[in-house]
Amino acid sequence: MENAPRRSIVGLSALAFVVCFGGLTALRALQAEPPTPVQSLVVDVALLLLVAAIAYFVYRGGGAIESWLLALGPSLAFTLNLFIPVSAMESVVWVLYPLGSGVLIAVLLGGMGFGVGYAGRTLRKAQEVGESS
Repeated sequence: MENAPRRSIVGLSALAFVVCFGGLTALRALQAEPPTPVQSLVVDVALLLLVAAIAYFVYRGGGAIESWLLALGPSLAFTLNLFIPVSAMESVVWVLYPLGSGVLIAVLLGGMGFGVGYAGRTLRKAQEVGESS
């Protein structure tokens, strides 16, 4: 994973953005949105899966920047889908607000995934050193 090109990481994040944003927008357009508690549960599970995927990526040798990039696509999809329908698009703030909050969420999720994955990687290396001596 250390040699995973950033281009493929960005591509994976972009794919996650398209799938998440497209799916959420389609549900809204078809008026097939589930009730709010179900939506919250789906978002919570998706975010936990995202953090777990990032942790596994880092455990296998990924870096901090790549972790953030992986979290960026789905985070932007969630925030843009949340804010665009309620915004009046009267000023640039309505564009910057979902982008800024998406980046902040990506930093938090990427950081959590990186922390868990790095701790696991460090413990694995310490265990390997302990077993070899």
